[in-house]
Amino acid sequence: MSLKKIFHRAIGASLMAAAIGLASALPAHAEDKPVVRVLVGFPAGAGTDTLARIYAEALAQQLNVTTVVDNKPGAGGQIAAQALKQATPESNTIMFAVDHQVIMVPLVVKNPGFDVKKDMVPVGRIVNFYTCLAVPASSPARTFKDYLDAVRKNPELGSFGIPAPGSQAQFVGYVMGQHFKVPMNPVPYKGAAPAITDLVGAQVPAAIVPCDGLVEYRKAGKVRVLAMAADKRYSAMPDVPTFAELGLKMPADAFLGVYAATTLKPELLKQITEATRKMFDDPRVVAKFAATNMEPAYAPPEKLGAFVDTATAFWAEQVRKSNFQAQ
Repeated sequence: MSLKKIFHRAIGASLMAAAIGLASALPAHAEDKPVVRVLVGFPAGAGTDTLARIYAEALAQQLNVTTVVDNKPGAGGQIAAQALKQATPESNTIMFAVDHQVIMVPLVVKNPGFDVKKDMVPVGRIVNFYTCLAVPASSPARTFKDYLDAVRKNPELGSFGIPAPGSQAQFVGYVMGQHFKVPMNPVPYKGAAPAITDLVGAQVPAAIVPCDGLVEYRKAGKVRVLAMAADKRYSAMPDVPTFAELGLKMPADAFLGVYAATTLKPELLKQITEATRKMFDDPRVVAKFAATNMEPAYAPPEKLGAFVDTATAFWAEQVRKSNFQAQ
């Protein structure tokens, strides 16, 4: 056999081995493209779902795979996190997670059905979003100081809508009340949308809700945003001060990020992690993330994990101090 034929056979064998390696990491799809499942703990059409689909599309292009968004709504994302724990290596499963799933759920639910440290690994943070204290346009409070003064005079004004019992918003209000010595009483809703609806209609004196849901109402003059829980000011509301500027510091940057099942094959985890980082080199993808009124804010796995550890320790202490009863 000639050296040329031997060389060609060796190259062919190497290519076949590489193909087999990829096939073992990702199962074939009907279109002969590998498949990655992206779990989302919220309904199709929700803000988290919208961002997850932008991410999934970018991931598909980066890795030349088929991504399937699998919505498993319910229990504040708990069901999706449980599904991530149960994922098999062959299912190639990751989760587009909101901070509530990996920080608050383990603190406010007795048996969440998953362990953040044991059942999942961080891949990267995608966006930050912020939590705002807002009042109806009809409120006499025009500044945060006005609001505190009003609540001190009339404790009933300390009632504030929150997206759900046990949400970070509830404990932002608790910390605020303790720090500024004002009575704060959370009013739980089934999601941010109904809380904002009642805020706009002045059915509740105030609300602590995600800032991105207030942007258009604020532009229309229907709500007044007084402060936000964030490390820096929100680009869509640059005139609104952070609680840190007002003297209250807390690890309050909420986020959406990606977590992988611990069963995910190491090589595929490495590929997805690198593809996630590279997305932020593409201005078109970054613009799509920004169009959701959230702040593109990539962070690598180690930084995301460290933030979650710090935030979990802080909020665990607030949950304990507030005597919140885990459900």
